[in-house]
Amino acid sequence: MRRFIKYCLLFTLPAYLLLTVVDYKFSQVAKHSSDYSIEAWYDLMNGDIAADVVVMGSSRAWEHVNPLILDSILSINSYNLGIDGRSFDSQILKYHLYREHNTKKPQLIIQNIDVFSLINRIGIKKIQFFPYFWDKSMRATFFPVEPFTVWEKYLPMYRYVHINPRSDMPGLSVFIPDGKKTLTKGYRGETLPWNGKALSALDSIPFLLNDTIAHKFDQYLSEVKAEGINIVFVFSPLYIGATEKMPSLNQIYAYYRQIADRYSIPILDYTYMSLCNDTTYFYNAMHLNKRGSNIFTDSLANDIKKLGILK
Repeated sequence: MRRFIKYCLLFTLPAYLLLTVVDYKFSQVAKHSSDYSIEAWYDLMNGDIAADVVVMGSSRAWEHVNPLILDSILSINSYNLGIDGRSFDSQILKYHLYREHNTKKPQLIIQNIDVFSLINRIGIKKIQFFPYFWDKSMRATFFPVEPFTVWEKYLPMYRYVHINPRSDMPGLSVFIPDGKKTLTKGYRGETLPWNGKALSALDSIPFLLNDTIAHKFDQYLSEVKAEGINIVFVFSPLYIGATEKMPSLNQIYAYYRQIADRYSIPILDYTYMSLCNDTTYFYNAMHLNKRGSNIFTDSLANDIKKLGILK
């Protein structure tokens, strides 16, 4: 039995060490993937963001706020840190990594807020973290909260080659760079045509609040304000058909208003912006297309300018 174990170790240990080296080398290559979720981390983890203004939020920030327009109107350098499909908890973790890896403190955070921000939404596009498993700060930040399997965490290369058709695991090819870029300063303008099927299937859109996430959000705001960083809350546009299916809209307003009052945070509300009545500017009920996002960002930048909170 001992001899069998010895032979197993003699075979498996070198194979494990070889896979570990391959995993490390491949991870460095995968950081340059053109998958938007992976690309969204490259500048941040390399300390390449020296922004006066950062945009925080889910895909409704990531696809709605064009930093190039902010830069042009406000004469600043901005960057979009939105994280697709994620609520405040993941957004806050990304902000902490941003502050850890980038030395310049922003003057202003544009924080998108909405009906989905306070629910627990983890695991969405978890492949975005795969190339950074070798980074200690990434591991310390996301390993405790993301639904990574034991195999993904500790078996070299498994996370890259494992294909599960019932998940968002795409296989090896998505991690291989093709030289293309999908983001501009963290922002992606979407060109898909309007699709209202998801909205039609909904009877209502409830406001759900996770107490743990709400507490984390309050801590985050306290931390940011203590650093002397300004914050602006933004309700970015929704298609009017979605707004009309929100029975708790007044509750949403009241909840964020009491937080804004506590921390002296201005709120810019675009729920009833004129473009919200026209599907021309949306690709679904929750997301503006590129044309709509450019119009919205122009309005947002000029409204921020009127607040006079940028030096």
